[in-house]
Amino acid sequence: MPTPFTVARAETGLLAHFPDVVRLPDGRLLATYREGAGHVRSTGRISLVESTDGGATWSPPWVAVDGEFDDRDPKLGLLADGTVLLSYFVIDWSTTPLHTTHGTYVHRSTDGGRTWSEPIPVGTAMIDEGGRFTPAVPTWAASHGGAAALPNGDVLLPLYGRLPGEKWQQATVVRSTDGGRTWPASSEVLLAAGPGVHYQEPTLTVLDDGTVVALIRTTADQAWMCRSTDDGHTWSEPQPTDMPASSHHALPLSTGEVLVTYGDLSKRFSDHRDTVGRLVRDPAKTWDGYPDVQLYDSGHPDQANPSSVEVAPGRFLTLSFDVREATVVGVFTTTADYPG
Repeated sequence: MPTPFTVARAETGLLAHFPDVVRLPDGRLLATYREGAGHVRSTGRISLVESTDGGATWSPPWVAVDGEFDDRDPKLGLLADGTVLLSYFVIDWSTTPLHTTHGTYVHRSTDGGRTWSEPIPVGTAMIDEGGRFTPAVPTWAASHGGAAALPNGDVLLPLYGRLPGEKWQQATVVRSTDGGRTWPASSEVLLAAGPGVHYQEPTLTVLDDGTVVALIRTTADQAWMCRSTDDGHTWSEPQPTDMPASSHHALPLSTGEVLVTYGDLSKRFSDHRDTVGRLVRDPAKTWDGYPDVQLYDSGHPDQANPSSVEVAPGRFLTLSFDVREATVVGVFTTTADYPG
């Protein structure tokens, strides 16, 4: 297992959760994470750190978002012109009998994460305009995967949640045609829905041929997958994979391969939801059957939510978090660490 190191440390009294990382056009690495007193039922803010030396050292953190409620699960997306999109969702834990989910928001940065636009709401049928800020509404929507830029310039953001009157959670995708400045609900397209399973925390990966792959967490204890070959307007029927994945991340590489990292539910390597990874050599075909490698285990049940970046050809940095130390941690791997 690779040797972990500290990327960021939460402020005293807070914990670090849900890291995400991208490589900017100038070579800097930009990482984000949530700081809060607990995994749930606490307020949370979104912080950033950066590295100018390929992840060897990291800057002191700065706060990007600190709203009235719990700002959660931050993700970074990169557009062709270098614009960075920071997405997250907001929960008010104080309402009864249920907490209130206020939906998903996006901020834009044109200076590499130094400054950010005002929050931009992401439209969805899962939270209607009249009920969005009403306590304990039965409908809700959230995000987990970052914004994915398409070759044609459109940007897709995956969501998950529940429609009015529906029992089972679904996964959808919302489109921006103006660089993330607007996300109309009318653009929302279904990824996966159906009785018997909740579809949660979808992520999007754009392959070299333009195919978009959606990997979706489910309550069936394995990730499901669907694909689009028309820029996300229509999607194949979702199918189960062999990955016992909770939170997950799929990184397209310079070689055309995809590095998948996820929180492992199988307990093959430990009793915890440790971080594992696999290198999918031919992502146009099945992602099943590739060996998984244990990347990190903090020794605590609350862990994983990994994110990876290619810091140099064939060299990767994967982030996770350590609740006991209140840190974001990183591990380096290379192509040679993943069996073919």
